[in-house]
Amino acid sequence: MIAREVLLRLARESGETLGELGVRATDRGWIEQHAETLADLARPRRPGAGLRGVLYRLARRAARTAR
Repeated sequence: MIAREVLLRLARESGETLGELGVRATDRGWIEQHAETLADLARPRRPGAGLRGVLYRLARRAARTAR
């Protein structure tokens, strides 16, 4: 798990970068994807989840994209 301060800094800096690229508050999809990516970094990982965990996360991400 990544330290809270690191995640806050990453969120702030990457949010600023997205803003510079032209992403606005009305671009809900971009904002939600960015937030989900950062939240995924904060989730603790079980050692040994291995390939099953990777495939599960990919399937979840694909399902979100398909919506």
